[in-house]
Amino acid sequence: MKSTFNFNKQAGLSTMRYFTLYIAALALCLGVTSVTAVPIASAESTPKASDYTLDTVTVTATKREQKVKEIATSISTATDIDLENSAAQTLKDATRLFPNVHMKSTSSGNEIVIRGFSTWDTALQSPAGLYVDEIPYPLSYMQNLYLMDMERAEVLRGPQGTLFGQNSESGVVNLVRKVPGNDVRAHIFTEGGTYNTYRLGASVSTPILEDKAYFSGSFLRHQSDGYVDNLYKDSTRAARNDATSGRGMLRLTPTEKVDLRFSVDASRQDVGVGTMRMYTGPYRSDRWEVRSNAADSSSATFTLPALVASYTGDAAKLTSITSYMAYNYDMKSDIDRTPLPTGVSDMKIDQRNFTQELRLASVGKSRLSWVTGAFVGASRTKTDMDRLMQRAAATSYLHTDYTSDTQALFGQGTWSIVEGLRLTVGLRAENTRLNGEQSYNTLAVRRHYTKDVTFTELLPMASLSWDATSNITPYISWSQGYLPGGFNIFSASNRGNFYYEPEYSTNYETGLKTHWLNDKLLANVSAFYSTIRDKQVREEDPTGGVGTWKFTNSAQAHSSGFEAELKAYPLAGLELRGGVGYARSIIDDWTTTVNGVKKDFSGKRLPWAPDLTYNIGVGYTHETGLFAQVDLFGAGKQYFDAENNLSDPGYQTINAQVGYHGDNWDVSLWGKNIMDARYATKKLASSGQTIVEDGAPMTFGVTVGWRF
Repeated sequence: MKSTFNFNKQAGLSTMRYFTLYIAALALCLGVTSVTAVPIASAESTPKASDYTLDTVTVTATKREQKVKEIATSISTATDIDLENSAAQTLKDATRLFPNVHMKSTSSGNEIVIRGFSTWDTALQSPAGLYVDEIPYPLSYMQNLYLMDMERAEVLRGPQGTLFGQNSESGVVNLVRKVPGNDVRAHIFTEGGTYNTYRLGASVSTPILEDKAYFSGSFLRHQSDGYVDNLYKDSTRAARNDATSGRGMLRLTPTEKVDLRFSVDASRQDVGVGTMRMYTGPYRSDRWEVRSNAADSSSATFTLPALVASYTGDAAKLTSITSYMAYNYDMKSDIDRTPLPTGVSDMKIDQRNFTQELRLASVGKSRLSWVTGAFVGASRTKTDMDRLMQRAAATSYLHTDYTSDTQALFGQGTWSIVEGLRLTVGLRAENTRLNGEQSYNTLAVRRHYTKDVTFTELLPMASLSWDATSNITPYISWSQGYLPGGFNIFSASNRGNFYYEPEYSTNYETGLKTHWLNDKLLANVSAFYSTIRDKQVREEDPTGGVGTWKFTNSAQAHSSGFEAELKAYPLAGLELRGGVGYARSIIDDWTTTVNGVKKDFSGKRLPWAPDLTYNIGVGYTHETGLFAQVDLFGAGKQYFDAENNLSDPGYQTINAQVGYHGDNWDVSLWGKNIMDARYATKKLASSGQTIVEDGAPMTFGVTVGWRF
């Protein structure tokens, strides 16, 4: 058997042709060979330490430390304080702080949806990218993480292939956790809530040898019965969630210029997935009640050792990022969601993923700021999708084994044409080879087939920003993105419905970034229009028999809309924030067949993408330590199927907490969805009936923590 991490000669030759073009284009874009970086003065005054200001926040998602106003794209940030004040326990909680960012989190998987770019319900890969401490998390099932020891979260909207090692079509969520240093810090908390929910977390950071060696570690335990009752089993744990995760980091700084960080992440999660209820038919039930006779259980294990090494010179910083990821997922669920012994769906995913990124970036303030890098990714994924039916003749076994080898060069540079006027250009050259084999077996049929495909892409971008005044910066940008092709691991039955091609997008954006009142008020707005070509969609496959789906590139679509954000500190201790995002993603051209009848979906909305997302938050902390926080989160209408027959009209939830921050301890009483808003997170049609998965109900809890 070929090694997962060997790159084939054909792919390498094809890549070299494009890499030559890439290097020439990048040299032209950056002018590295002929331009000397000239320092430029900052136009902004330094705020007083006692001021409550907003514009001093810097981000590293661009691989250079930059202020948000200097980045010519729609970007949002949330600090550790923002995440704590909004009681964000998971990434899904955190995404509600960002306009036009939606986390689809259901029993069938997770997916980050940015600006209406979505895919089908059970897709393994997402148009949006997720990075944690500079490591890509490739599978959508991994995306709803528990948050612990966070420093900040950053969201970049639009294609980001010229900045990140792994490509992303619709945007990137970049999570940054705290790293150990010379300061000693520790935090431990315990929490209890409704539905027998308990959380215990601890983190510690300490120097081992001052200025030379440091250690940090964190641990989180979460367990809950969940809010769904299985009436057939007389069980209150149909949506149970038991999760344990931990992280350790050893950091070495033998010199001021060298930084070595070795970390290990590990987690295990056991989740009840019996959360789908019959909305119609003889077995229908009320909200948060199901009738299922299957195990309806899932488990996931995750291990990630990584090494991040950097050397900071006088003009540039060299960074190496190496990771190896082992992920296993196993789920057994009821096929018909009724007490009838119809059958069980048994799914297994086993992925081993290796990534290596080398990156060189400019440091300091200069007229030319740039970053360039090389990325190698190699993964092997094995999946089983078995339908174990009551009738042996209907039982099917689908086993897939495929490898994905990616090589890419990427980079972008920002040139200050004159003071306040910045031109940014970038380019990504990527070559990916997929090699897959699949076996499909039933009582009467045995098939085995393979597919080997290589594709190479060039993805350019350009933007222009201008500091019109010291506090107003308009910008425009243009970029191209793509989502790689893949294999149908869920319902293929022959070579013809085994593989689908990449999809492509072009993004146009304009925006305005402003800050006012001595940096006590920040207000940003952006508008975008994106076209999607060769859109990856799910269609019925009449050649495969009843219930067989294929994934094709049959659709053309577009998404358009805007984002607006506001943050303010009008008074000491008082924080106001709000955001609204509108993304209307429309199918322009897609004709297919449904139950043997030809259908034209042109003009329909893309599923799994709410058209509206918004949030309003008010927080106040008194000098005595007493604090209160109220957040309103809302989502507009979204559809769950291509025909737009199944939908949720939209909803609002209100979270609130009150408490006390002492010198080294704190206590808070919190509530989520305190008005008990009712909404659906998923709907599907099966055998003429409608099945629904409900959103979380009202919950309350108490958290007590100690830190120094």
